[in-house]
Amino acid sequence: MTAETHAPIVVHGSPEELGRTQRLGVLLLIVGDAAFLLSLVFSYLYLRALNTEHGWVPPHGHTVPAGLGWVIAAVMVASLAFYYWAETGADRPRRLQLGLLLAALLVLVGLVLQAYQLGTAGIVVADGSYASTWYALAGYHAFHLLVTLFIGIGIWNRARMGRYATNGWQVRLVGYWWAWVAVAAIITAATTSLAAIPHVVP
Repeated sequence: MTAETHAPIVVHGSPEELGRTQRLGVLLLIVGDAAFLLSLVFSYLYLRALNTEHGWVPPHGHTVPAGLGWVIAAVMVASLAFYYWAETGADRPRRLQLGLLLAALLVLVGLVLQAYQLGTAGIVVADGSYASTWYALAGYHAFHLLVTLFIGIGIWNRARMGRYATNGWQVRLVGYWWAWVAVAAIITAATTSLAAIPHVVP
């Protein structure tokens, strides 16, 4: 008596079906991430407006200058511009590789700036509602940049290996995430710029 072995049957969908499925996955990821970021923004604005027992920025506390946050956002917008330049030249391998590399390098610059801002903020979470929500927003944006840098290095490496010579749909999918992170950088910078309590002159 012999035992019969059966190889697993793997069914692959067409490239169009695979592309639709992955596009839906990326869009759902962005929607979920946006919901979380907007919940942090809501918490920040709510605590700022409420200012329970003057706990937003206590008398001994201070706020973080908003300038560096806008610089980080500008770097991410510039990174998106290089990414778009690379994506629109996907039929030119050298341009694709150069654009993706420059976009990833700018994300690295943004990540270094974000780490510097977190390290030199001069506040701690226990300093009040402002400090805790500021750290949540800035820290989450650092996470955004770290994920984007990881993805950027991966897609640049695949472009370097010639994986997108005939079909660049994966580059477009990553472009959706890249654009969202640029928007998130602007939202984060705009939100954390609102440090003063409404209707109160500092």
